[in-house]
Amino acid sequence: MKTKLTFKQITPPLAGLMLLGTTSCGVPQKSSDTVRSGERDAALEDLVQYAEPMCGTAADNNTFPGAVAPFGMIQWSPDTEAGMRKGGYSDADNRISGFSLDHISGAGCSYGEDFQFMPLLGGKEAPPDGDRTAFAQPFSHSHETAKPGYYAVTFDDGVKVELTTTVRSGFGRFTYPGTEPATMAINAASDVNGSDASGISINPATREISGWSIGGYFCHTRARTIDKRKIYFYAVFDRPFAAYSTWSDDALAKGATNGTGTASGAFVTFDTSQGRTVLAKVGISYVSVADAKANVEAESPLSEFSPTDFDRAVASAGDTWNALLNRIRVSGGTTDEKQTFYSMLYHALLGPCVVSDANGRYLGYDGEVHTTESGRVQYGVFSGWDIYRSECQLLAMIAPKEASDMAQSLLVDYQQGGAFPRWGVMTEDSGVMMGDPAAPMIADFYAYGATNFDAQAALKGLIRAATDPSVRAPRTKTNERDALADYLKLGYVPEHQNGGYGNVSMTLEYASADFALSQFAKALGDETDSAPLLAHAQNWSNLYNPETGYLQMRRRDGSWAPGFTNNINRYDRDTAYVEGTAGQYLWMAPFNYKGLAAVMGGRDIAAKRLDTFFTQINARTRSEYCYLGNEPCLETPWIYDFLGQPCKTQGIVRRAMTELFSSGDRAYPGNDDVGEMSSWYVFAALGTYPELPGSDVLVLGSPLFPKAVLRLPDGDVTITGNGAGKEAPYVQSLTVNGRPWTKPWIRFADVSRGGTLVFDLGPAPNTGWGSDPADAPPSYPQ
Repeated sequence: MKTKLTFKQITPPLAGLMLLGTTSCGVPQKSSDTVRSGERDAALEDLVQYAEPMCGTAADNNTFPGAVAPFGMIQWSPDTEAGMRKGGYSDADNRISGFSLDHISGAGCSYGEDFQFMPLLGGKEAPPDGDRTAFAQPFSHSHETAKPGYYAVTFDDGVKVELTTTVRSGFGRFTYPGTEPATMAINAASDVNGSDASGISINPATREISGWSIGGYFCHTRARTIDKRKIYFYAVFDRPFAAYSTWSDDALAKGATNGTGTASGAFVTFDTSQGRTVLAKVGISYVSVADAKANVEAESPLSEFSPTDFDRAVASAGDTWNALLNRIRVSGGTTDEKQTFYSMLYHALLGPCVVSDANGRYLGYDGEVHTTESGRVQYGVFSGWDIYRSECQLLAMIAPKEASDMAQSLLVDYQQGGAFPRWGVMTEDSGVMMGDPAAPMIADFYAYGATNFDAQAALKGLIRAATDPSVRAPRTKTNERDALADYLKLGYVPEHQNGGYGNVSMTLEYASADFALSQFAKALGDETDSAPLLAHAQNWSNLYNPETGYLQMRRRDGSWAPGFTNNINRYDRDTAYVEGTAGQYLWMAPFNYKGLAAVMGGRDIAAKRLDTFFTQINARTRSEYCYLGNEPCLETPWIYDFLGQPCKTQGIVRRAMTELFSSGDRAYPGNDDVGEMSSWYVFAALGTYPELPGSDVLVLGSPLFPKAVLRLPDGDVTITGNGAGKEAPYVQSLTVNGRPWTKPWIRFADVSRGGTLVFDLGPAPNTGWGSDPADAPPSYPQ
């Protein structure tokens, strides 16, 4: 590639520092697709028993407990009455308003919850008048069951709902008690953010109901007229309708087969004299009702439509989950520890989500219908600002086929939509958050073994986006890098006199993206572009103010913006830090901690400041202390590895794991963010973490379990923790692939084709291991 990179950079206070040494292990080679059940080991352990879908359904964790397949398009899950809880469900609620077909796990904003199905007794047929909770019924949490691929609840009135799913279809079993009329309400306009329009159709002759809704509007983007999409559903029942009606807005039409309006829906009543159990199959599509029906026919054939078939479908969903959970097998530890680990791994595998139909068709970012390349799947739900930190790396390691398609999907989004997404939802970029997360996401995928995508085309597009301020998605009117022109001209994003968005954070995100892109280019043999991108990544240092010791906002003339404080995210007229403070963003130079320590006054001074920072580990977003409930602080516990004090990393990480995470309803210190927090825990429990975006460097903590086996495509990685346990987080010694190892880091390439890490652990810190400056993980200054 011959793209010329140009930029202006203020002379940083770390000029002249030398690049730390790196290993010569090379770049991961293209690997086989996936580890399939039985390829190397016919016996799968029963790991589904430890995974808790209810994990994180309270507070602001925002997960959902319903039925879903790994990376599934359809998430058939209950919406509780106070369903504005983002994931649609709150453990604090005791009323369910319906079971809708699409949800996002752990996001910071509400989305989806389309097409609520709600079984009712007694012929209760009244239009909800726009109230999506109108059909809410009471239940007890003691009458709920949730396991991977299956959800069930019995309402106080005795109605029992059971749900299971494949990737694109759902299978429901609804049991009505007694002799009262058995009715199903289907709300075509239950979108949690409101439907612009909707429609529903009943075909009594074929027992089918279908419909559509226009809505979306992730993170309140309705005012900007972006993030608007049309979704379709199809449903078929195992028995005829004894009666039916539809509603259009607030008008009920008995015997009608069609309804349209801002609000619309249908009631169907069943003759249950010969049996009180009603079965239904459902599918969704972003292309058409016909494709939604085809998804059902492809994944849940209508010839398999009996209670026994439902039980088989539940078992099949469990087997699918169990095979994937078996990609990482942990041994030893307590039951609670295993439940937390596999609940986290389960949630890490809920997204990104499939958005293409079984026939390969999908709605592209240009608003047109496309068909995937043969054998590929199109994905959406890219929570970029969150998942580039560790989720993408985990998926690339244990699900490289799917992760490769995710990388290709991001490229396709760019090619069809004009820009790589920042927070891509189903068929469009919401434009939410900032930075350029597609660069580290794609680089992460590649570095950790998901290489089966058009990497050269992705690199070319990402370099264009990093150097051309005109890169823009015309349909959604979002620039890929909002502040790129200033960043290229000044070497930082300046204060905006009329208000701006995270100027310091934006600079740091662009710097991390540039570093990741430099590593991606290098891995592809493009040294011409890699070198200037690596230099460009050092723009973080342009914001370091030696008088205060923090990264601060500058004005266009280079002067410091007034009103600085280290523990709030706003000062003067501007928001300098996104979801954090100067105290929390100080550490966001993960590829150059040697340089950051140098400008602070050396490793010891930096370590002391880090000690103070960890006075609290869950201090929220308006504090000078650490907040591990949000992404800007996720890399901070591992910084001690770079400062010659890895025993402190081991202690802080273990403290966070035991104090902030669990398998219960309050499982996370914050939003799970489509698996990012879950992936952080999984890496922490394995004693590793992908600290540097776009690089295959894994910094080390200590394993929680006596043994963990990662079943990777090209060989098993076995992590042994001699003496491992909750109270023994400290590394006494380590061997890697049979060799004594004093470095608190490895490269994924060291073990990607099979390898061993053997930790000797104890309850007391070993201050000598990993303390030699020559053993520190690599840093990359100019």
